Amino acid sequence: MPDNKKAAIDYVWNAISFPEAALLGKRVPKKQFLESGELVASDKKLFRENVKNVYWEYTLKPSTCPVLPYRDNEREYLEVAVLQVEMNSQKGHKRIAEIIHRIIPYPLMIGFYVGTTEHTEYTEKESINSVSSVSSVVNKSFALSIAPKRFSQTEQGAYVAERFYTTGWMHSGAFNDREAAFVASLAWDNMPLQTYGTLYNAWTDRFTGYECSVLSGSFTIGKAGDRLEQLTRCREIESRISELRGQLKKAAFNRQVELNTQIKKFEQELRQLAASL
Repeated sequence: MPDNKKAAIDYVWNAISFPEAALLGKRVPKKQFLESGELVASDKKLFRENVKNVYWEYTLKPSTCPVLPYRDNEREYLEVAVLQVEMNSQKGHKRIAEIIHRIIPYPLMIGFYVGTTEHTEYTEKESINSVSSVSSVVNKSFALSIAPKRFSQTEQGAYVAERFYTTGWMHSGAFNDREAAFVASLAWDNMPLQTYGTLYNAWTDRFTGYECSVLSGSFTIGKAGDRLEQLTRCREIESRISELRGQLKKAAFNRQVELNTQIKKFEQELRQLAASL
């Protein structure tokens, strides 16, 4: 893998191996996002400070890939755009993914990578060795995101993202087993390519599998619709446990016993659900 600031994102694109004819490599001006009326002030600040560049890296459409467009009463997949986002740091990438998915009304896959050493500047007071180590880790890390979209029921011609799937940061030189299996599962040659709809549904199944693997520890591919209800319940339990732990710090002793009992009950339910994902 080449040692440069794009090494991590180049690694994942090579692992997927989109058709060469689909390569575009066109820079998208940041102002197209910052001038969107959909962004609130905090989103503009996050985007302006943490996104360095956005590139339309691949365009997957019938003229570049032998895949048919798809359309039904709820959604359409006429083509898919693959964007890569050069970040100044790893901060806020999941929120930035939501911003991009909402502004661009097409099916997308987004790849994030950190193209600067800004993150290392934060740690350089600690030691020169830590700077080098952290810089290496950050610059070899990437994250991916997709979001299935459907037609808006309230605004003709508009689209609504049904759910956002964004991975955590993964180190391209030190995958664990579940991360390696997830990236391998995205290989273009393994995709059902009857239509861009079947392609995007297959990605959704795999990103759902990634989210399940974060809880279960192993990556498997299943139908997203069959697993999302359990995933949602797991997230609710995690949120509830976090809330109770926050209360625990300020509670009197008797209340601490009660809170600990509730936390253990939720942890048990979470373990059982995670094992069945």
